[in-house]
Amino acid sequence: MNIIKNIFNFRASKTGIFFIVEDNEAYAKTLESFLKVNFPEAKEIKIFPVGETCLPELHKNPDVIIMDYFLDGKYYNAETGLEIIRQIKEELPEMNIILLSSNDSPNIYTIAVENYNCNFIKKDEKAFEIIYDLINQI
Repeated sequence: MNIIKNIFNFRASKTGIFFIVEDNEAYAKTLESFLKVNFPEAKEIKIFPVGETCLPELHKNPDVIIMDYFLDGKYYNAETGLEIIRQIKEELPEMNIILLSSNDSPNIYTIAVENYNCNFIKKDEKAFEIIYDLINQI
């Protein structure tokens, strides 16, 4: 089942900034390396271990935020990716967000896509390929 909905918002100016919100350091670094290799126009790629730490940086107006759903692997009181997305969308409703999750629950998908106008990608062997395609659509 294809669970991607192409709903990226096209903004006039690109900043070349990408945010990765991921508490698994190895996965975040791998994703960062993937973005650097495949998007040489990226000026800055910022990694945040929890969503609360990315919120004060939203003024940088990233082109895309790639957000993990489960963000409490190391930080047990961390908000879920959906809660951080809700906060981001309140401030910047047009922000392009990709929600990554190893949990492909229809409930998470529905909330992310229908309620918050995000793309949802299951964390599997195809995730980076799909991220590549989505970012190229911006």
